[in-house]
Amino acid sequence: MDTKRKIIMDVDTGSDDAIALVMAMLCEDFDCLGICSVNGNVEVKLTTDNSLRVVECCDKQGQVKVYKGCDLPIASTLMPWTAQSLRPFPTREGTREGQTVVHGDHLPLPAPTIKEERDSAVVWLINTLLDSEDGEITLVPVGPLTNVAVAMRADPRIIPKIKEIFIMGGGHLVNNSSPAAEFNIWADPEAMEIVLQSGCKITMVPLDATHQAYITVDEAQKIRAIGTKPAQLVADLVESRTAGYGVNDAEMKALNAAPIHDALALCAVLHPECLKDVLHVNCHTDISRGFAYGQTIIDRRVRVNPEPKNCYFALGADKDVFYNWVMDVLEKDKAKRGL
Repeated sequence: MDTKRKIIMDVDTGSDDAIALVMAMLCEDFDCLGICSVNGNVEVKLTTDNSLRVVECCDKQGQVKVYKGCDLPIASTLMPWTAQSLRPFPTREGTREGQTVVHGDHLPLPAPTIKEERDSAVVWLINTLLDSEDGEITLVPVGPLTNVAVAMRADPRIIPKIKEIFIMGGGHLVNNSSPAAEFNIWADPEAMEIVLQSGCKITMVPLDATHQAYITVDEAQKIRAIGTKPAQLVADLVESRTAGYGVNDAEMKALNAAPIHDALALCAVLHPECLKDVLHVNCHTDISRGFAYGQTIIDRRVRVNPEPKNCYFALGADKDVFYNWVMDVLEKDKAKRGL
């Protein structure tokens, strides 16, 4: 009997998405059914290209396929005064208005020799879920929720098929793209609200948790010493992220480290103990287009809250559990390669 956890990764591959993809494809406890790309850290043609690069870096070509997803959010770019608000994306590599950011157009890997599949991510998601047993597949969206929300609206029959959704996104006391919102949710708030209203079991891994699951430059050197291509990639990305966070985040500069947001959400699928202070709450996304647009609002009231609890929301993380898991996956991959 196959006891591997069947997952679908939905990514806007940038740097932390790439680390999550490495873990998803190399961890022996996962059966990664496919990768869906979405517009986010960079435009979708680049997130697709980057995802293909990671597949080849992990030597999974022919085993794990990539499906190109939605190239625009559901609604947030429709108004004339917001149509350019996501161009260029505020987390791209380099400098902009005095800030250093952490995602480049292309990962530091060779251009891919493989291509994305013919089916779009939304079509493939629907067909794959409909062909599965109820509660068989876990979704791990670590970018904007556009693909998942469009699939849910296009064919609601997929909803009971989903075992659970682990979302990297949102924030309670920690945010980045606005004073109120985290990037993945800010990029497509309406999509997030559709998913929150779906009735699926949802675990939210927000910035409050991910900023506690950082990897230091010293730890990156230990990862590099493993010596495989995927380990080298992870080490390179940790170091490049640390450079960006060192400019814009005083705490991370002092730690000489960077949070690896998306990989923490994936870790939580297998190791829920990596999350701390997990609240079972009612959560909604602000879609009013005001100053709080994209904010994830959790209601912690007990007696006066009439709304049902719709997600588990983590306020902390266990750094050691997370880092040890990353090391374990990469070291086991090295052993498999006979190195």
